[in-house]
Amino acid sequence: MARSVANSASSASKKSTANAKALDKPSATKPTAAKPAASKKGTAKSSKTAKPTKAKAAKPTATKLDPKTAEAKKSAPLKKKPADTSSKKIKSETVRSWYDYPELYEMGFLKETPQEADFLTDAFEKYVPFPVKSVLEAGCGSGRLICEMAGRGYSMTGLDLNPTALKYCEKKLKKNKNKANLVVGDMTQFSFDEPFDAAVNAINTFRHLESEEAALAHLNCVADHLKTGGIFVLSLHLLPRGSDLWGTERWSAKSDEVAVHYALTVVDTSLKTRLEKLRISMLVKKPEESFRLSDHITLRIYTVKQLKELLDKCTKLKLIAVHDFWYDIDTTQKLNADACDTVLILQKV
Repeated sequence: MARSVANSASSASKKSTANAKALDKPSATKPTAAKPAASKKGTAKSSKTAKPTKAKAAKPTATKLDPKTAEAKKSAPLKKKPADTSSKKIKSETVRSWYDYPELYEMGFLKETPQEADFLTDAFEKYVPFPVKSVLEAGCGSGRLICEMAGRGYSMTGLDLNPTALKYCEKKLKKNKNKANLVVGDMTQFSFDEPFDAAVNAINTFRHLESEEAALAHLNCVADHLKTGGIFVLSLHLLPRGSDLWGTERWSAKSDEVAVHYALTVVDTSLKTRLEKLRISMLVKKPEESFRLSDHITLRIYTVKQLKELLDKCTKLKLIAVHDFWYDIDTTQKLNADACDTVLILQKV
């Protein structure tokens, strides 16, 4: 999806020395800062691509047969080798947007959803000077946060460019007897009649906006749709000092019906253009079949300095706090050169 996508799998390195997102859980100690290319919240296993080593096959030992036994084997009818039912052939890879498979896509992030929703609720209570009832999520995708927050009583509005993802979200809402306003639209230019108490842009969705003009347009559009004192919770991965621009993130998720193995690899990156291209791969294993899906996305790179310069240009929003992807409302962090997994609290002034 261009411009408005649900949480990027680039969301796969959160709490990740412990998923590939690649689309599984936090370790006891905080990881060292990872490159911002991709990050799955919470359970990502982040690793460089390693060349597999080839094991040497053992040489077969020769066995002499008794001549009579050999003759008997010669005339005996050939027996059919039993079919191997232990594994199924994997179909050829299909190149298609993984956002067109919302159920498979969001599996890699569902475990962290309640924790994110808890953090949002805490942030609303801590930073907004009035009760938060109406919330906008820009780039809501499959609607995992929309559904979770709607189930907690919030009046949710979801905006996304992908109608397939929104239809899937609507189906989930109906199943749980919840409601939300879902709109197909561009997160750089949208219009609603009533202002919101709060707004959300989840992990790296913001980075799909490839130019500064688009990013600034999004910030201003969100600000124009917030009540004074309302907050915009914006989470993204920054490029920390001395980080590696290349690598692969891997993680997995499964249910009773399907297992999905994700991989997110940086295939091209440039500090000059401030763009990185990533290849997303999903190996989907079901009882009846297995297949692969792949896609490519482009994300804008931000250092702390570049992010601060952008925020300075949006005078309608003020940065009042910074958290990280551990989603602890009582712990804030500094927005310095070492920052990586950041959750910004921007308030409408």
